[in-house]
Amino acid sequence: MKLFYSGLVVFLLSLSSATAQQAIQVQQHRTVHPAVFQQFPNSFEVDQWQLLKAFSASIGDTVRIQLSKKHAFSGVVTDKVQQSPALLTINIRGLHFEGAMLHISHNTAPDVEQAIRARILHPKKGDVMVLEQEESKYIFRKEEQQFFLAE
Repeated sequence: MKLFYSGLVVFLLSLSSATAQQAIQVQQHRTVHPAVFQQFPNSFEVDQWQLLKAFSASIGDTVRIQLSKKHAFSGVVTDKVQQSPALLTINIRGLHFEGAMLHISHNTAPDVEQAIRARILHPKKGDVMVLEQEESKYIFRKEEQQFFLAE
């Protein structure tokens, strides 16, 4: 009888391993979205005062931020949130970039590494503009949108 149960256990183990889940091969296709910031250079310097003046606007106001000598971003302030005493964030819905959103934050804390942070993106487009600080200069750089989430 022991031999029968031993054989049954071996049979069930071999059956379970034969019917175990097989690895499913996933084929991912990256969706290529068209770029919205084609007219912008890959990187350019922006005057920090142009960015800071947007924080004086109220929700519903139309603002215009001169990003470079040739390019500006105009839009309507949709959100303005004081996240902490030192951090103010605003969202501006673009008027001329097919609904792109400018998300900009100003952190006045003394130990902050980059006081102004910003990005311009459209969730259905392939590119995004990201603000970076290099020494005392603020630079917008064009990046692929796939690495950023729309908020």
